[in-house]
Amino acid sequence: MRIYGIIIFSISWIVSSWGQHALTLNEAIKNAVENNYQIRIASNELAIDAANNTKGNAGMLPEVALNFGQTFNINNSRLELSNGDVRQGSGANSRNLSANIQAAWTVFDGMRMFVTRDRLGEIENLGKINLQMQIENTVAQVMELYYGLEYQQERLKTIKEAIEISKERLQLAKLKQDAGSGSGIPIIQAQVDINADSSMLINQELLYKNMKINLNSLMAKNPEFDFVIFETESLPIPSLDEVLNLASQRNKMLQLANKNLAISGLTIKQWEANKYPTLDVNAGYNFSQANAEIGVFKFNQNAGVSFGLTGRWNIFNGCNNKREIQVAKLNLESGKLAKEETELNVKANIHTVHNTFVNANKMVGQEDKNILAAKQNLDITSEKMRVGSINSLELRQAQLNLIEAQFRKLTAIYEGKLANLELIRLSGGLFSN
Repeated sequence: MRIYGIIIFSISWIVSSWGQHALTLNEAIKNAVENNYQIRIASNELAIDAANNTKGNAGMLPEVALNFGQTFNINNSRLELSNGDVRQGSGANSRNLSANIQAAWTVFDGMRMFVTRDRLGEIENLGKINLQMQIENTVAQVMELYYGLEYQQERLKTIKEAIEISKERLQLAKLKQDAGSGSGIPIIQAQVDINADSSMLINQELLYKNMKINLNSLMAKNPEFDFVIFETESLPIPSLDEVLNLASQRNKMLQLANKNLAISGLTIKQWEANKYPTLDVNAGYNFSQANAEIGVFKFNQNAGVSFGLTGRWNIFNGCNNKREIQVAKLNLESGKLAKEETELNVKANIHTVHNTFVNANKMVGQEDKNILAAKQNLDITSEKMRVGSINSLELRQAQLNLIEAQFRKLTAIYEGKLANLELIRLSGGLFSN
């Protein structure tokens, strides 16, 4: 199995001084593809489909059976012959030995066996698509969680920076109070803000830890496995027309719908085959031997071959075959409608996600401007706070404006990455064989 359509920023790092494993995105994907339980289950299901796809299971090969047995009898016998002789005995022994080997081969069944073999092949192909889809979804989940960890990690940095700014406010308020130019209120307000930011930091760390656990689960690793992540490069940006074109060829949901249609069509042919007669070729070798202490024959043995043809033709079965054909045709029609719905849903999802992607990029540019303005405002407000021309509440508001702008930018970057990832998944670019 190979992963296509993924450009991953891969850097070699040594284990950090805290003993955390350096986990790159491509390593996380590799671990998940190799160890994820759902992928392994889907792989086993494909192996079952492949094992069932044989000529014998389709009824194309002969059946050969060996039968044998031996019977012992102890009887009290009295036998009167036509010439008046009487033969009798008590506890007379007799033995019968029989063995035969029989072969039967269906040589014609209305082409049902060939249709069945084709159907088994399509079921195996369906299993391949299911496995590919499971791999694709798992890869997407891993990448989404990895991007989420990047997002949460940047939020952590922003909150820590906010705490440092609040600590500077606290120090400035204390200096003013010591110099006799300030009261204790700004000190209390700064401490309240530090406490609030610290609570936000605790909740943010919880989100970060839980997201790590979720990623470990996808990789089939112990929840306690710790690691550090690294910044990833942006994925290639596909155009809308390119995504739509590739999706029509490689989207796994569409491929799944096509295979279901093929299987429904073959199901109709299977039932139509019941309209025709079935012809079997039979051959066998028979052996029998009988031994008796009393009777006309003390020893009797036969051996020889047998062969012939057996035909069957179900002329009428209560119109059940006609009913099954009708049901199968309705299922095929439903499958066609389901495929059309899938095509429409895929196109709708592509357009929706592409709009989200474009909007997220616009938001990043807008928030860059907002962050620049918020930083300038914070610098000016901080200077005014030092000279005492504004109070600490105005400085806190300036600080919050910067934090919120930074959070909005991080959210826009995260949503843009997720949207781009979804576009690649919908186009079938995350996995192909």
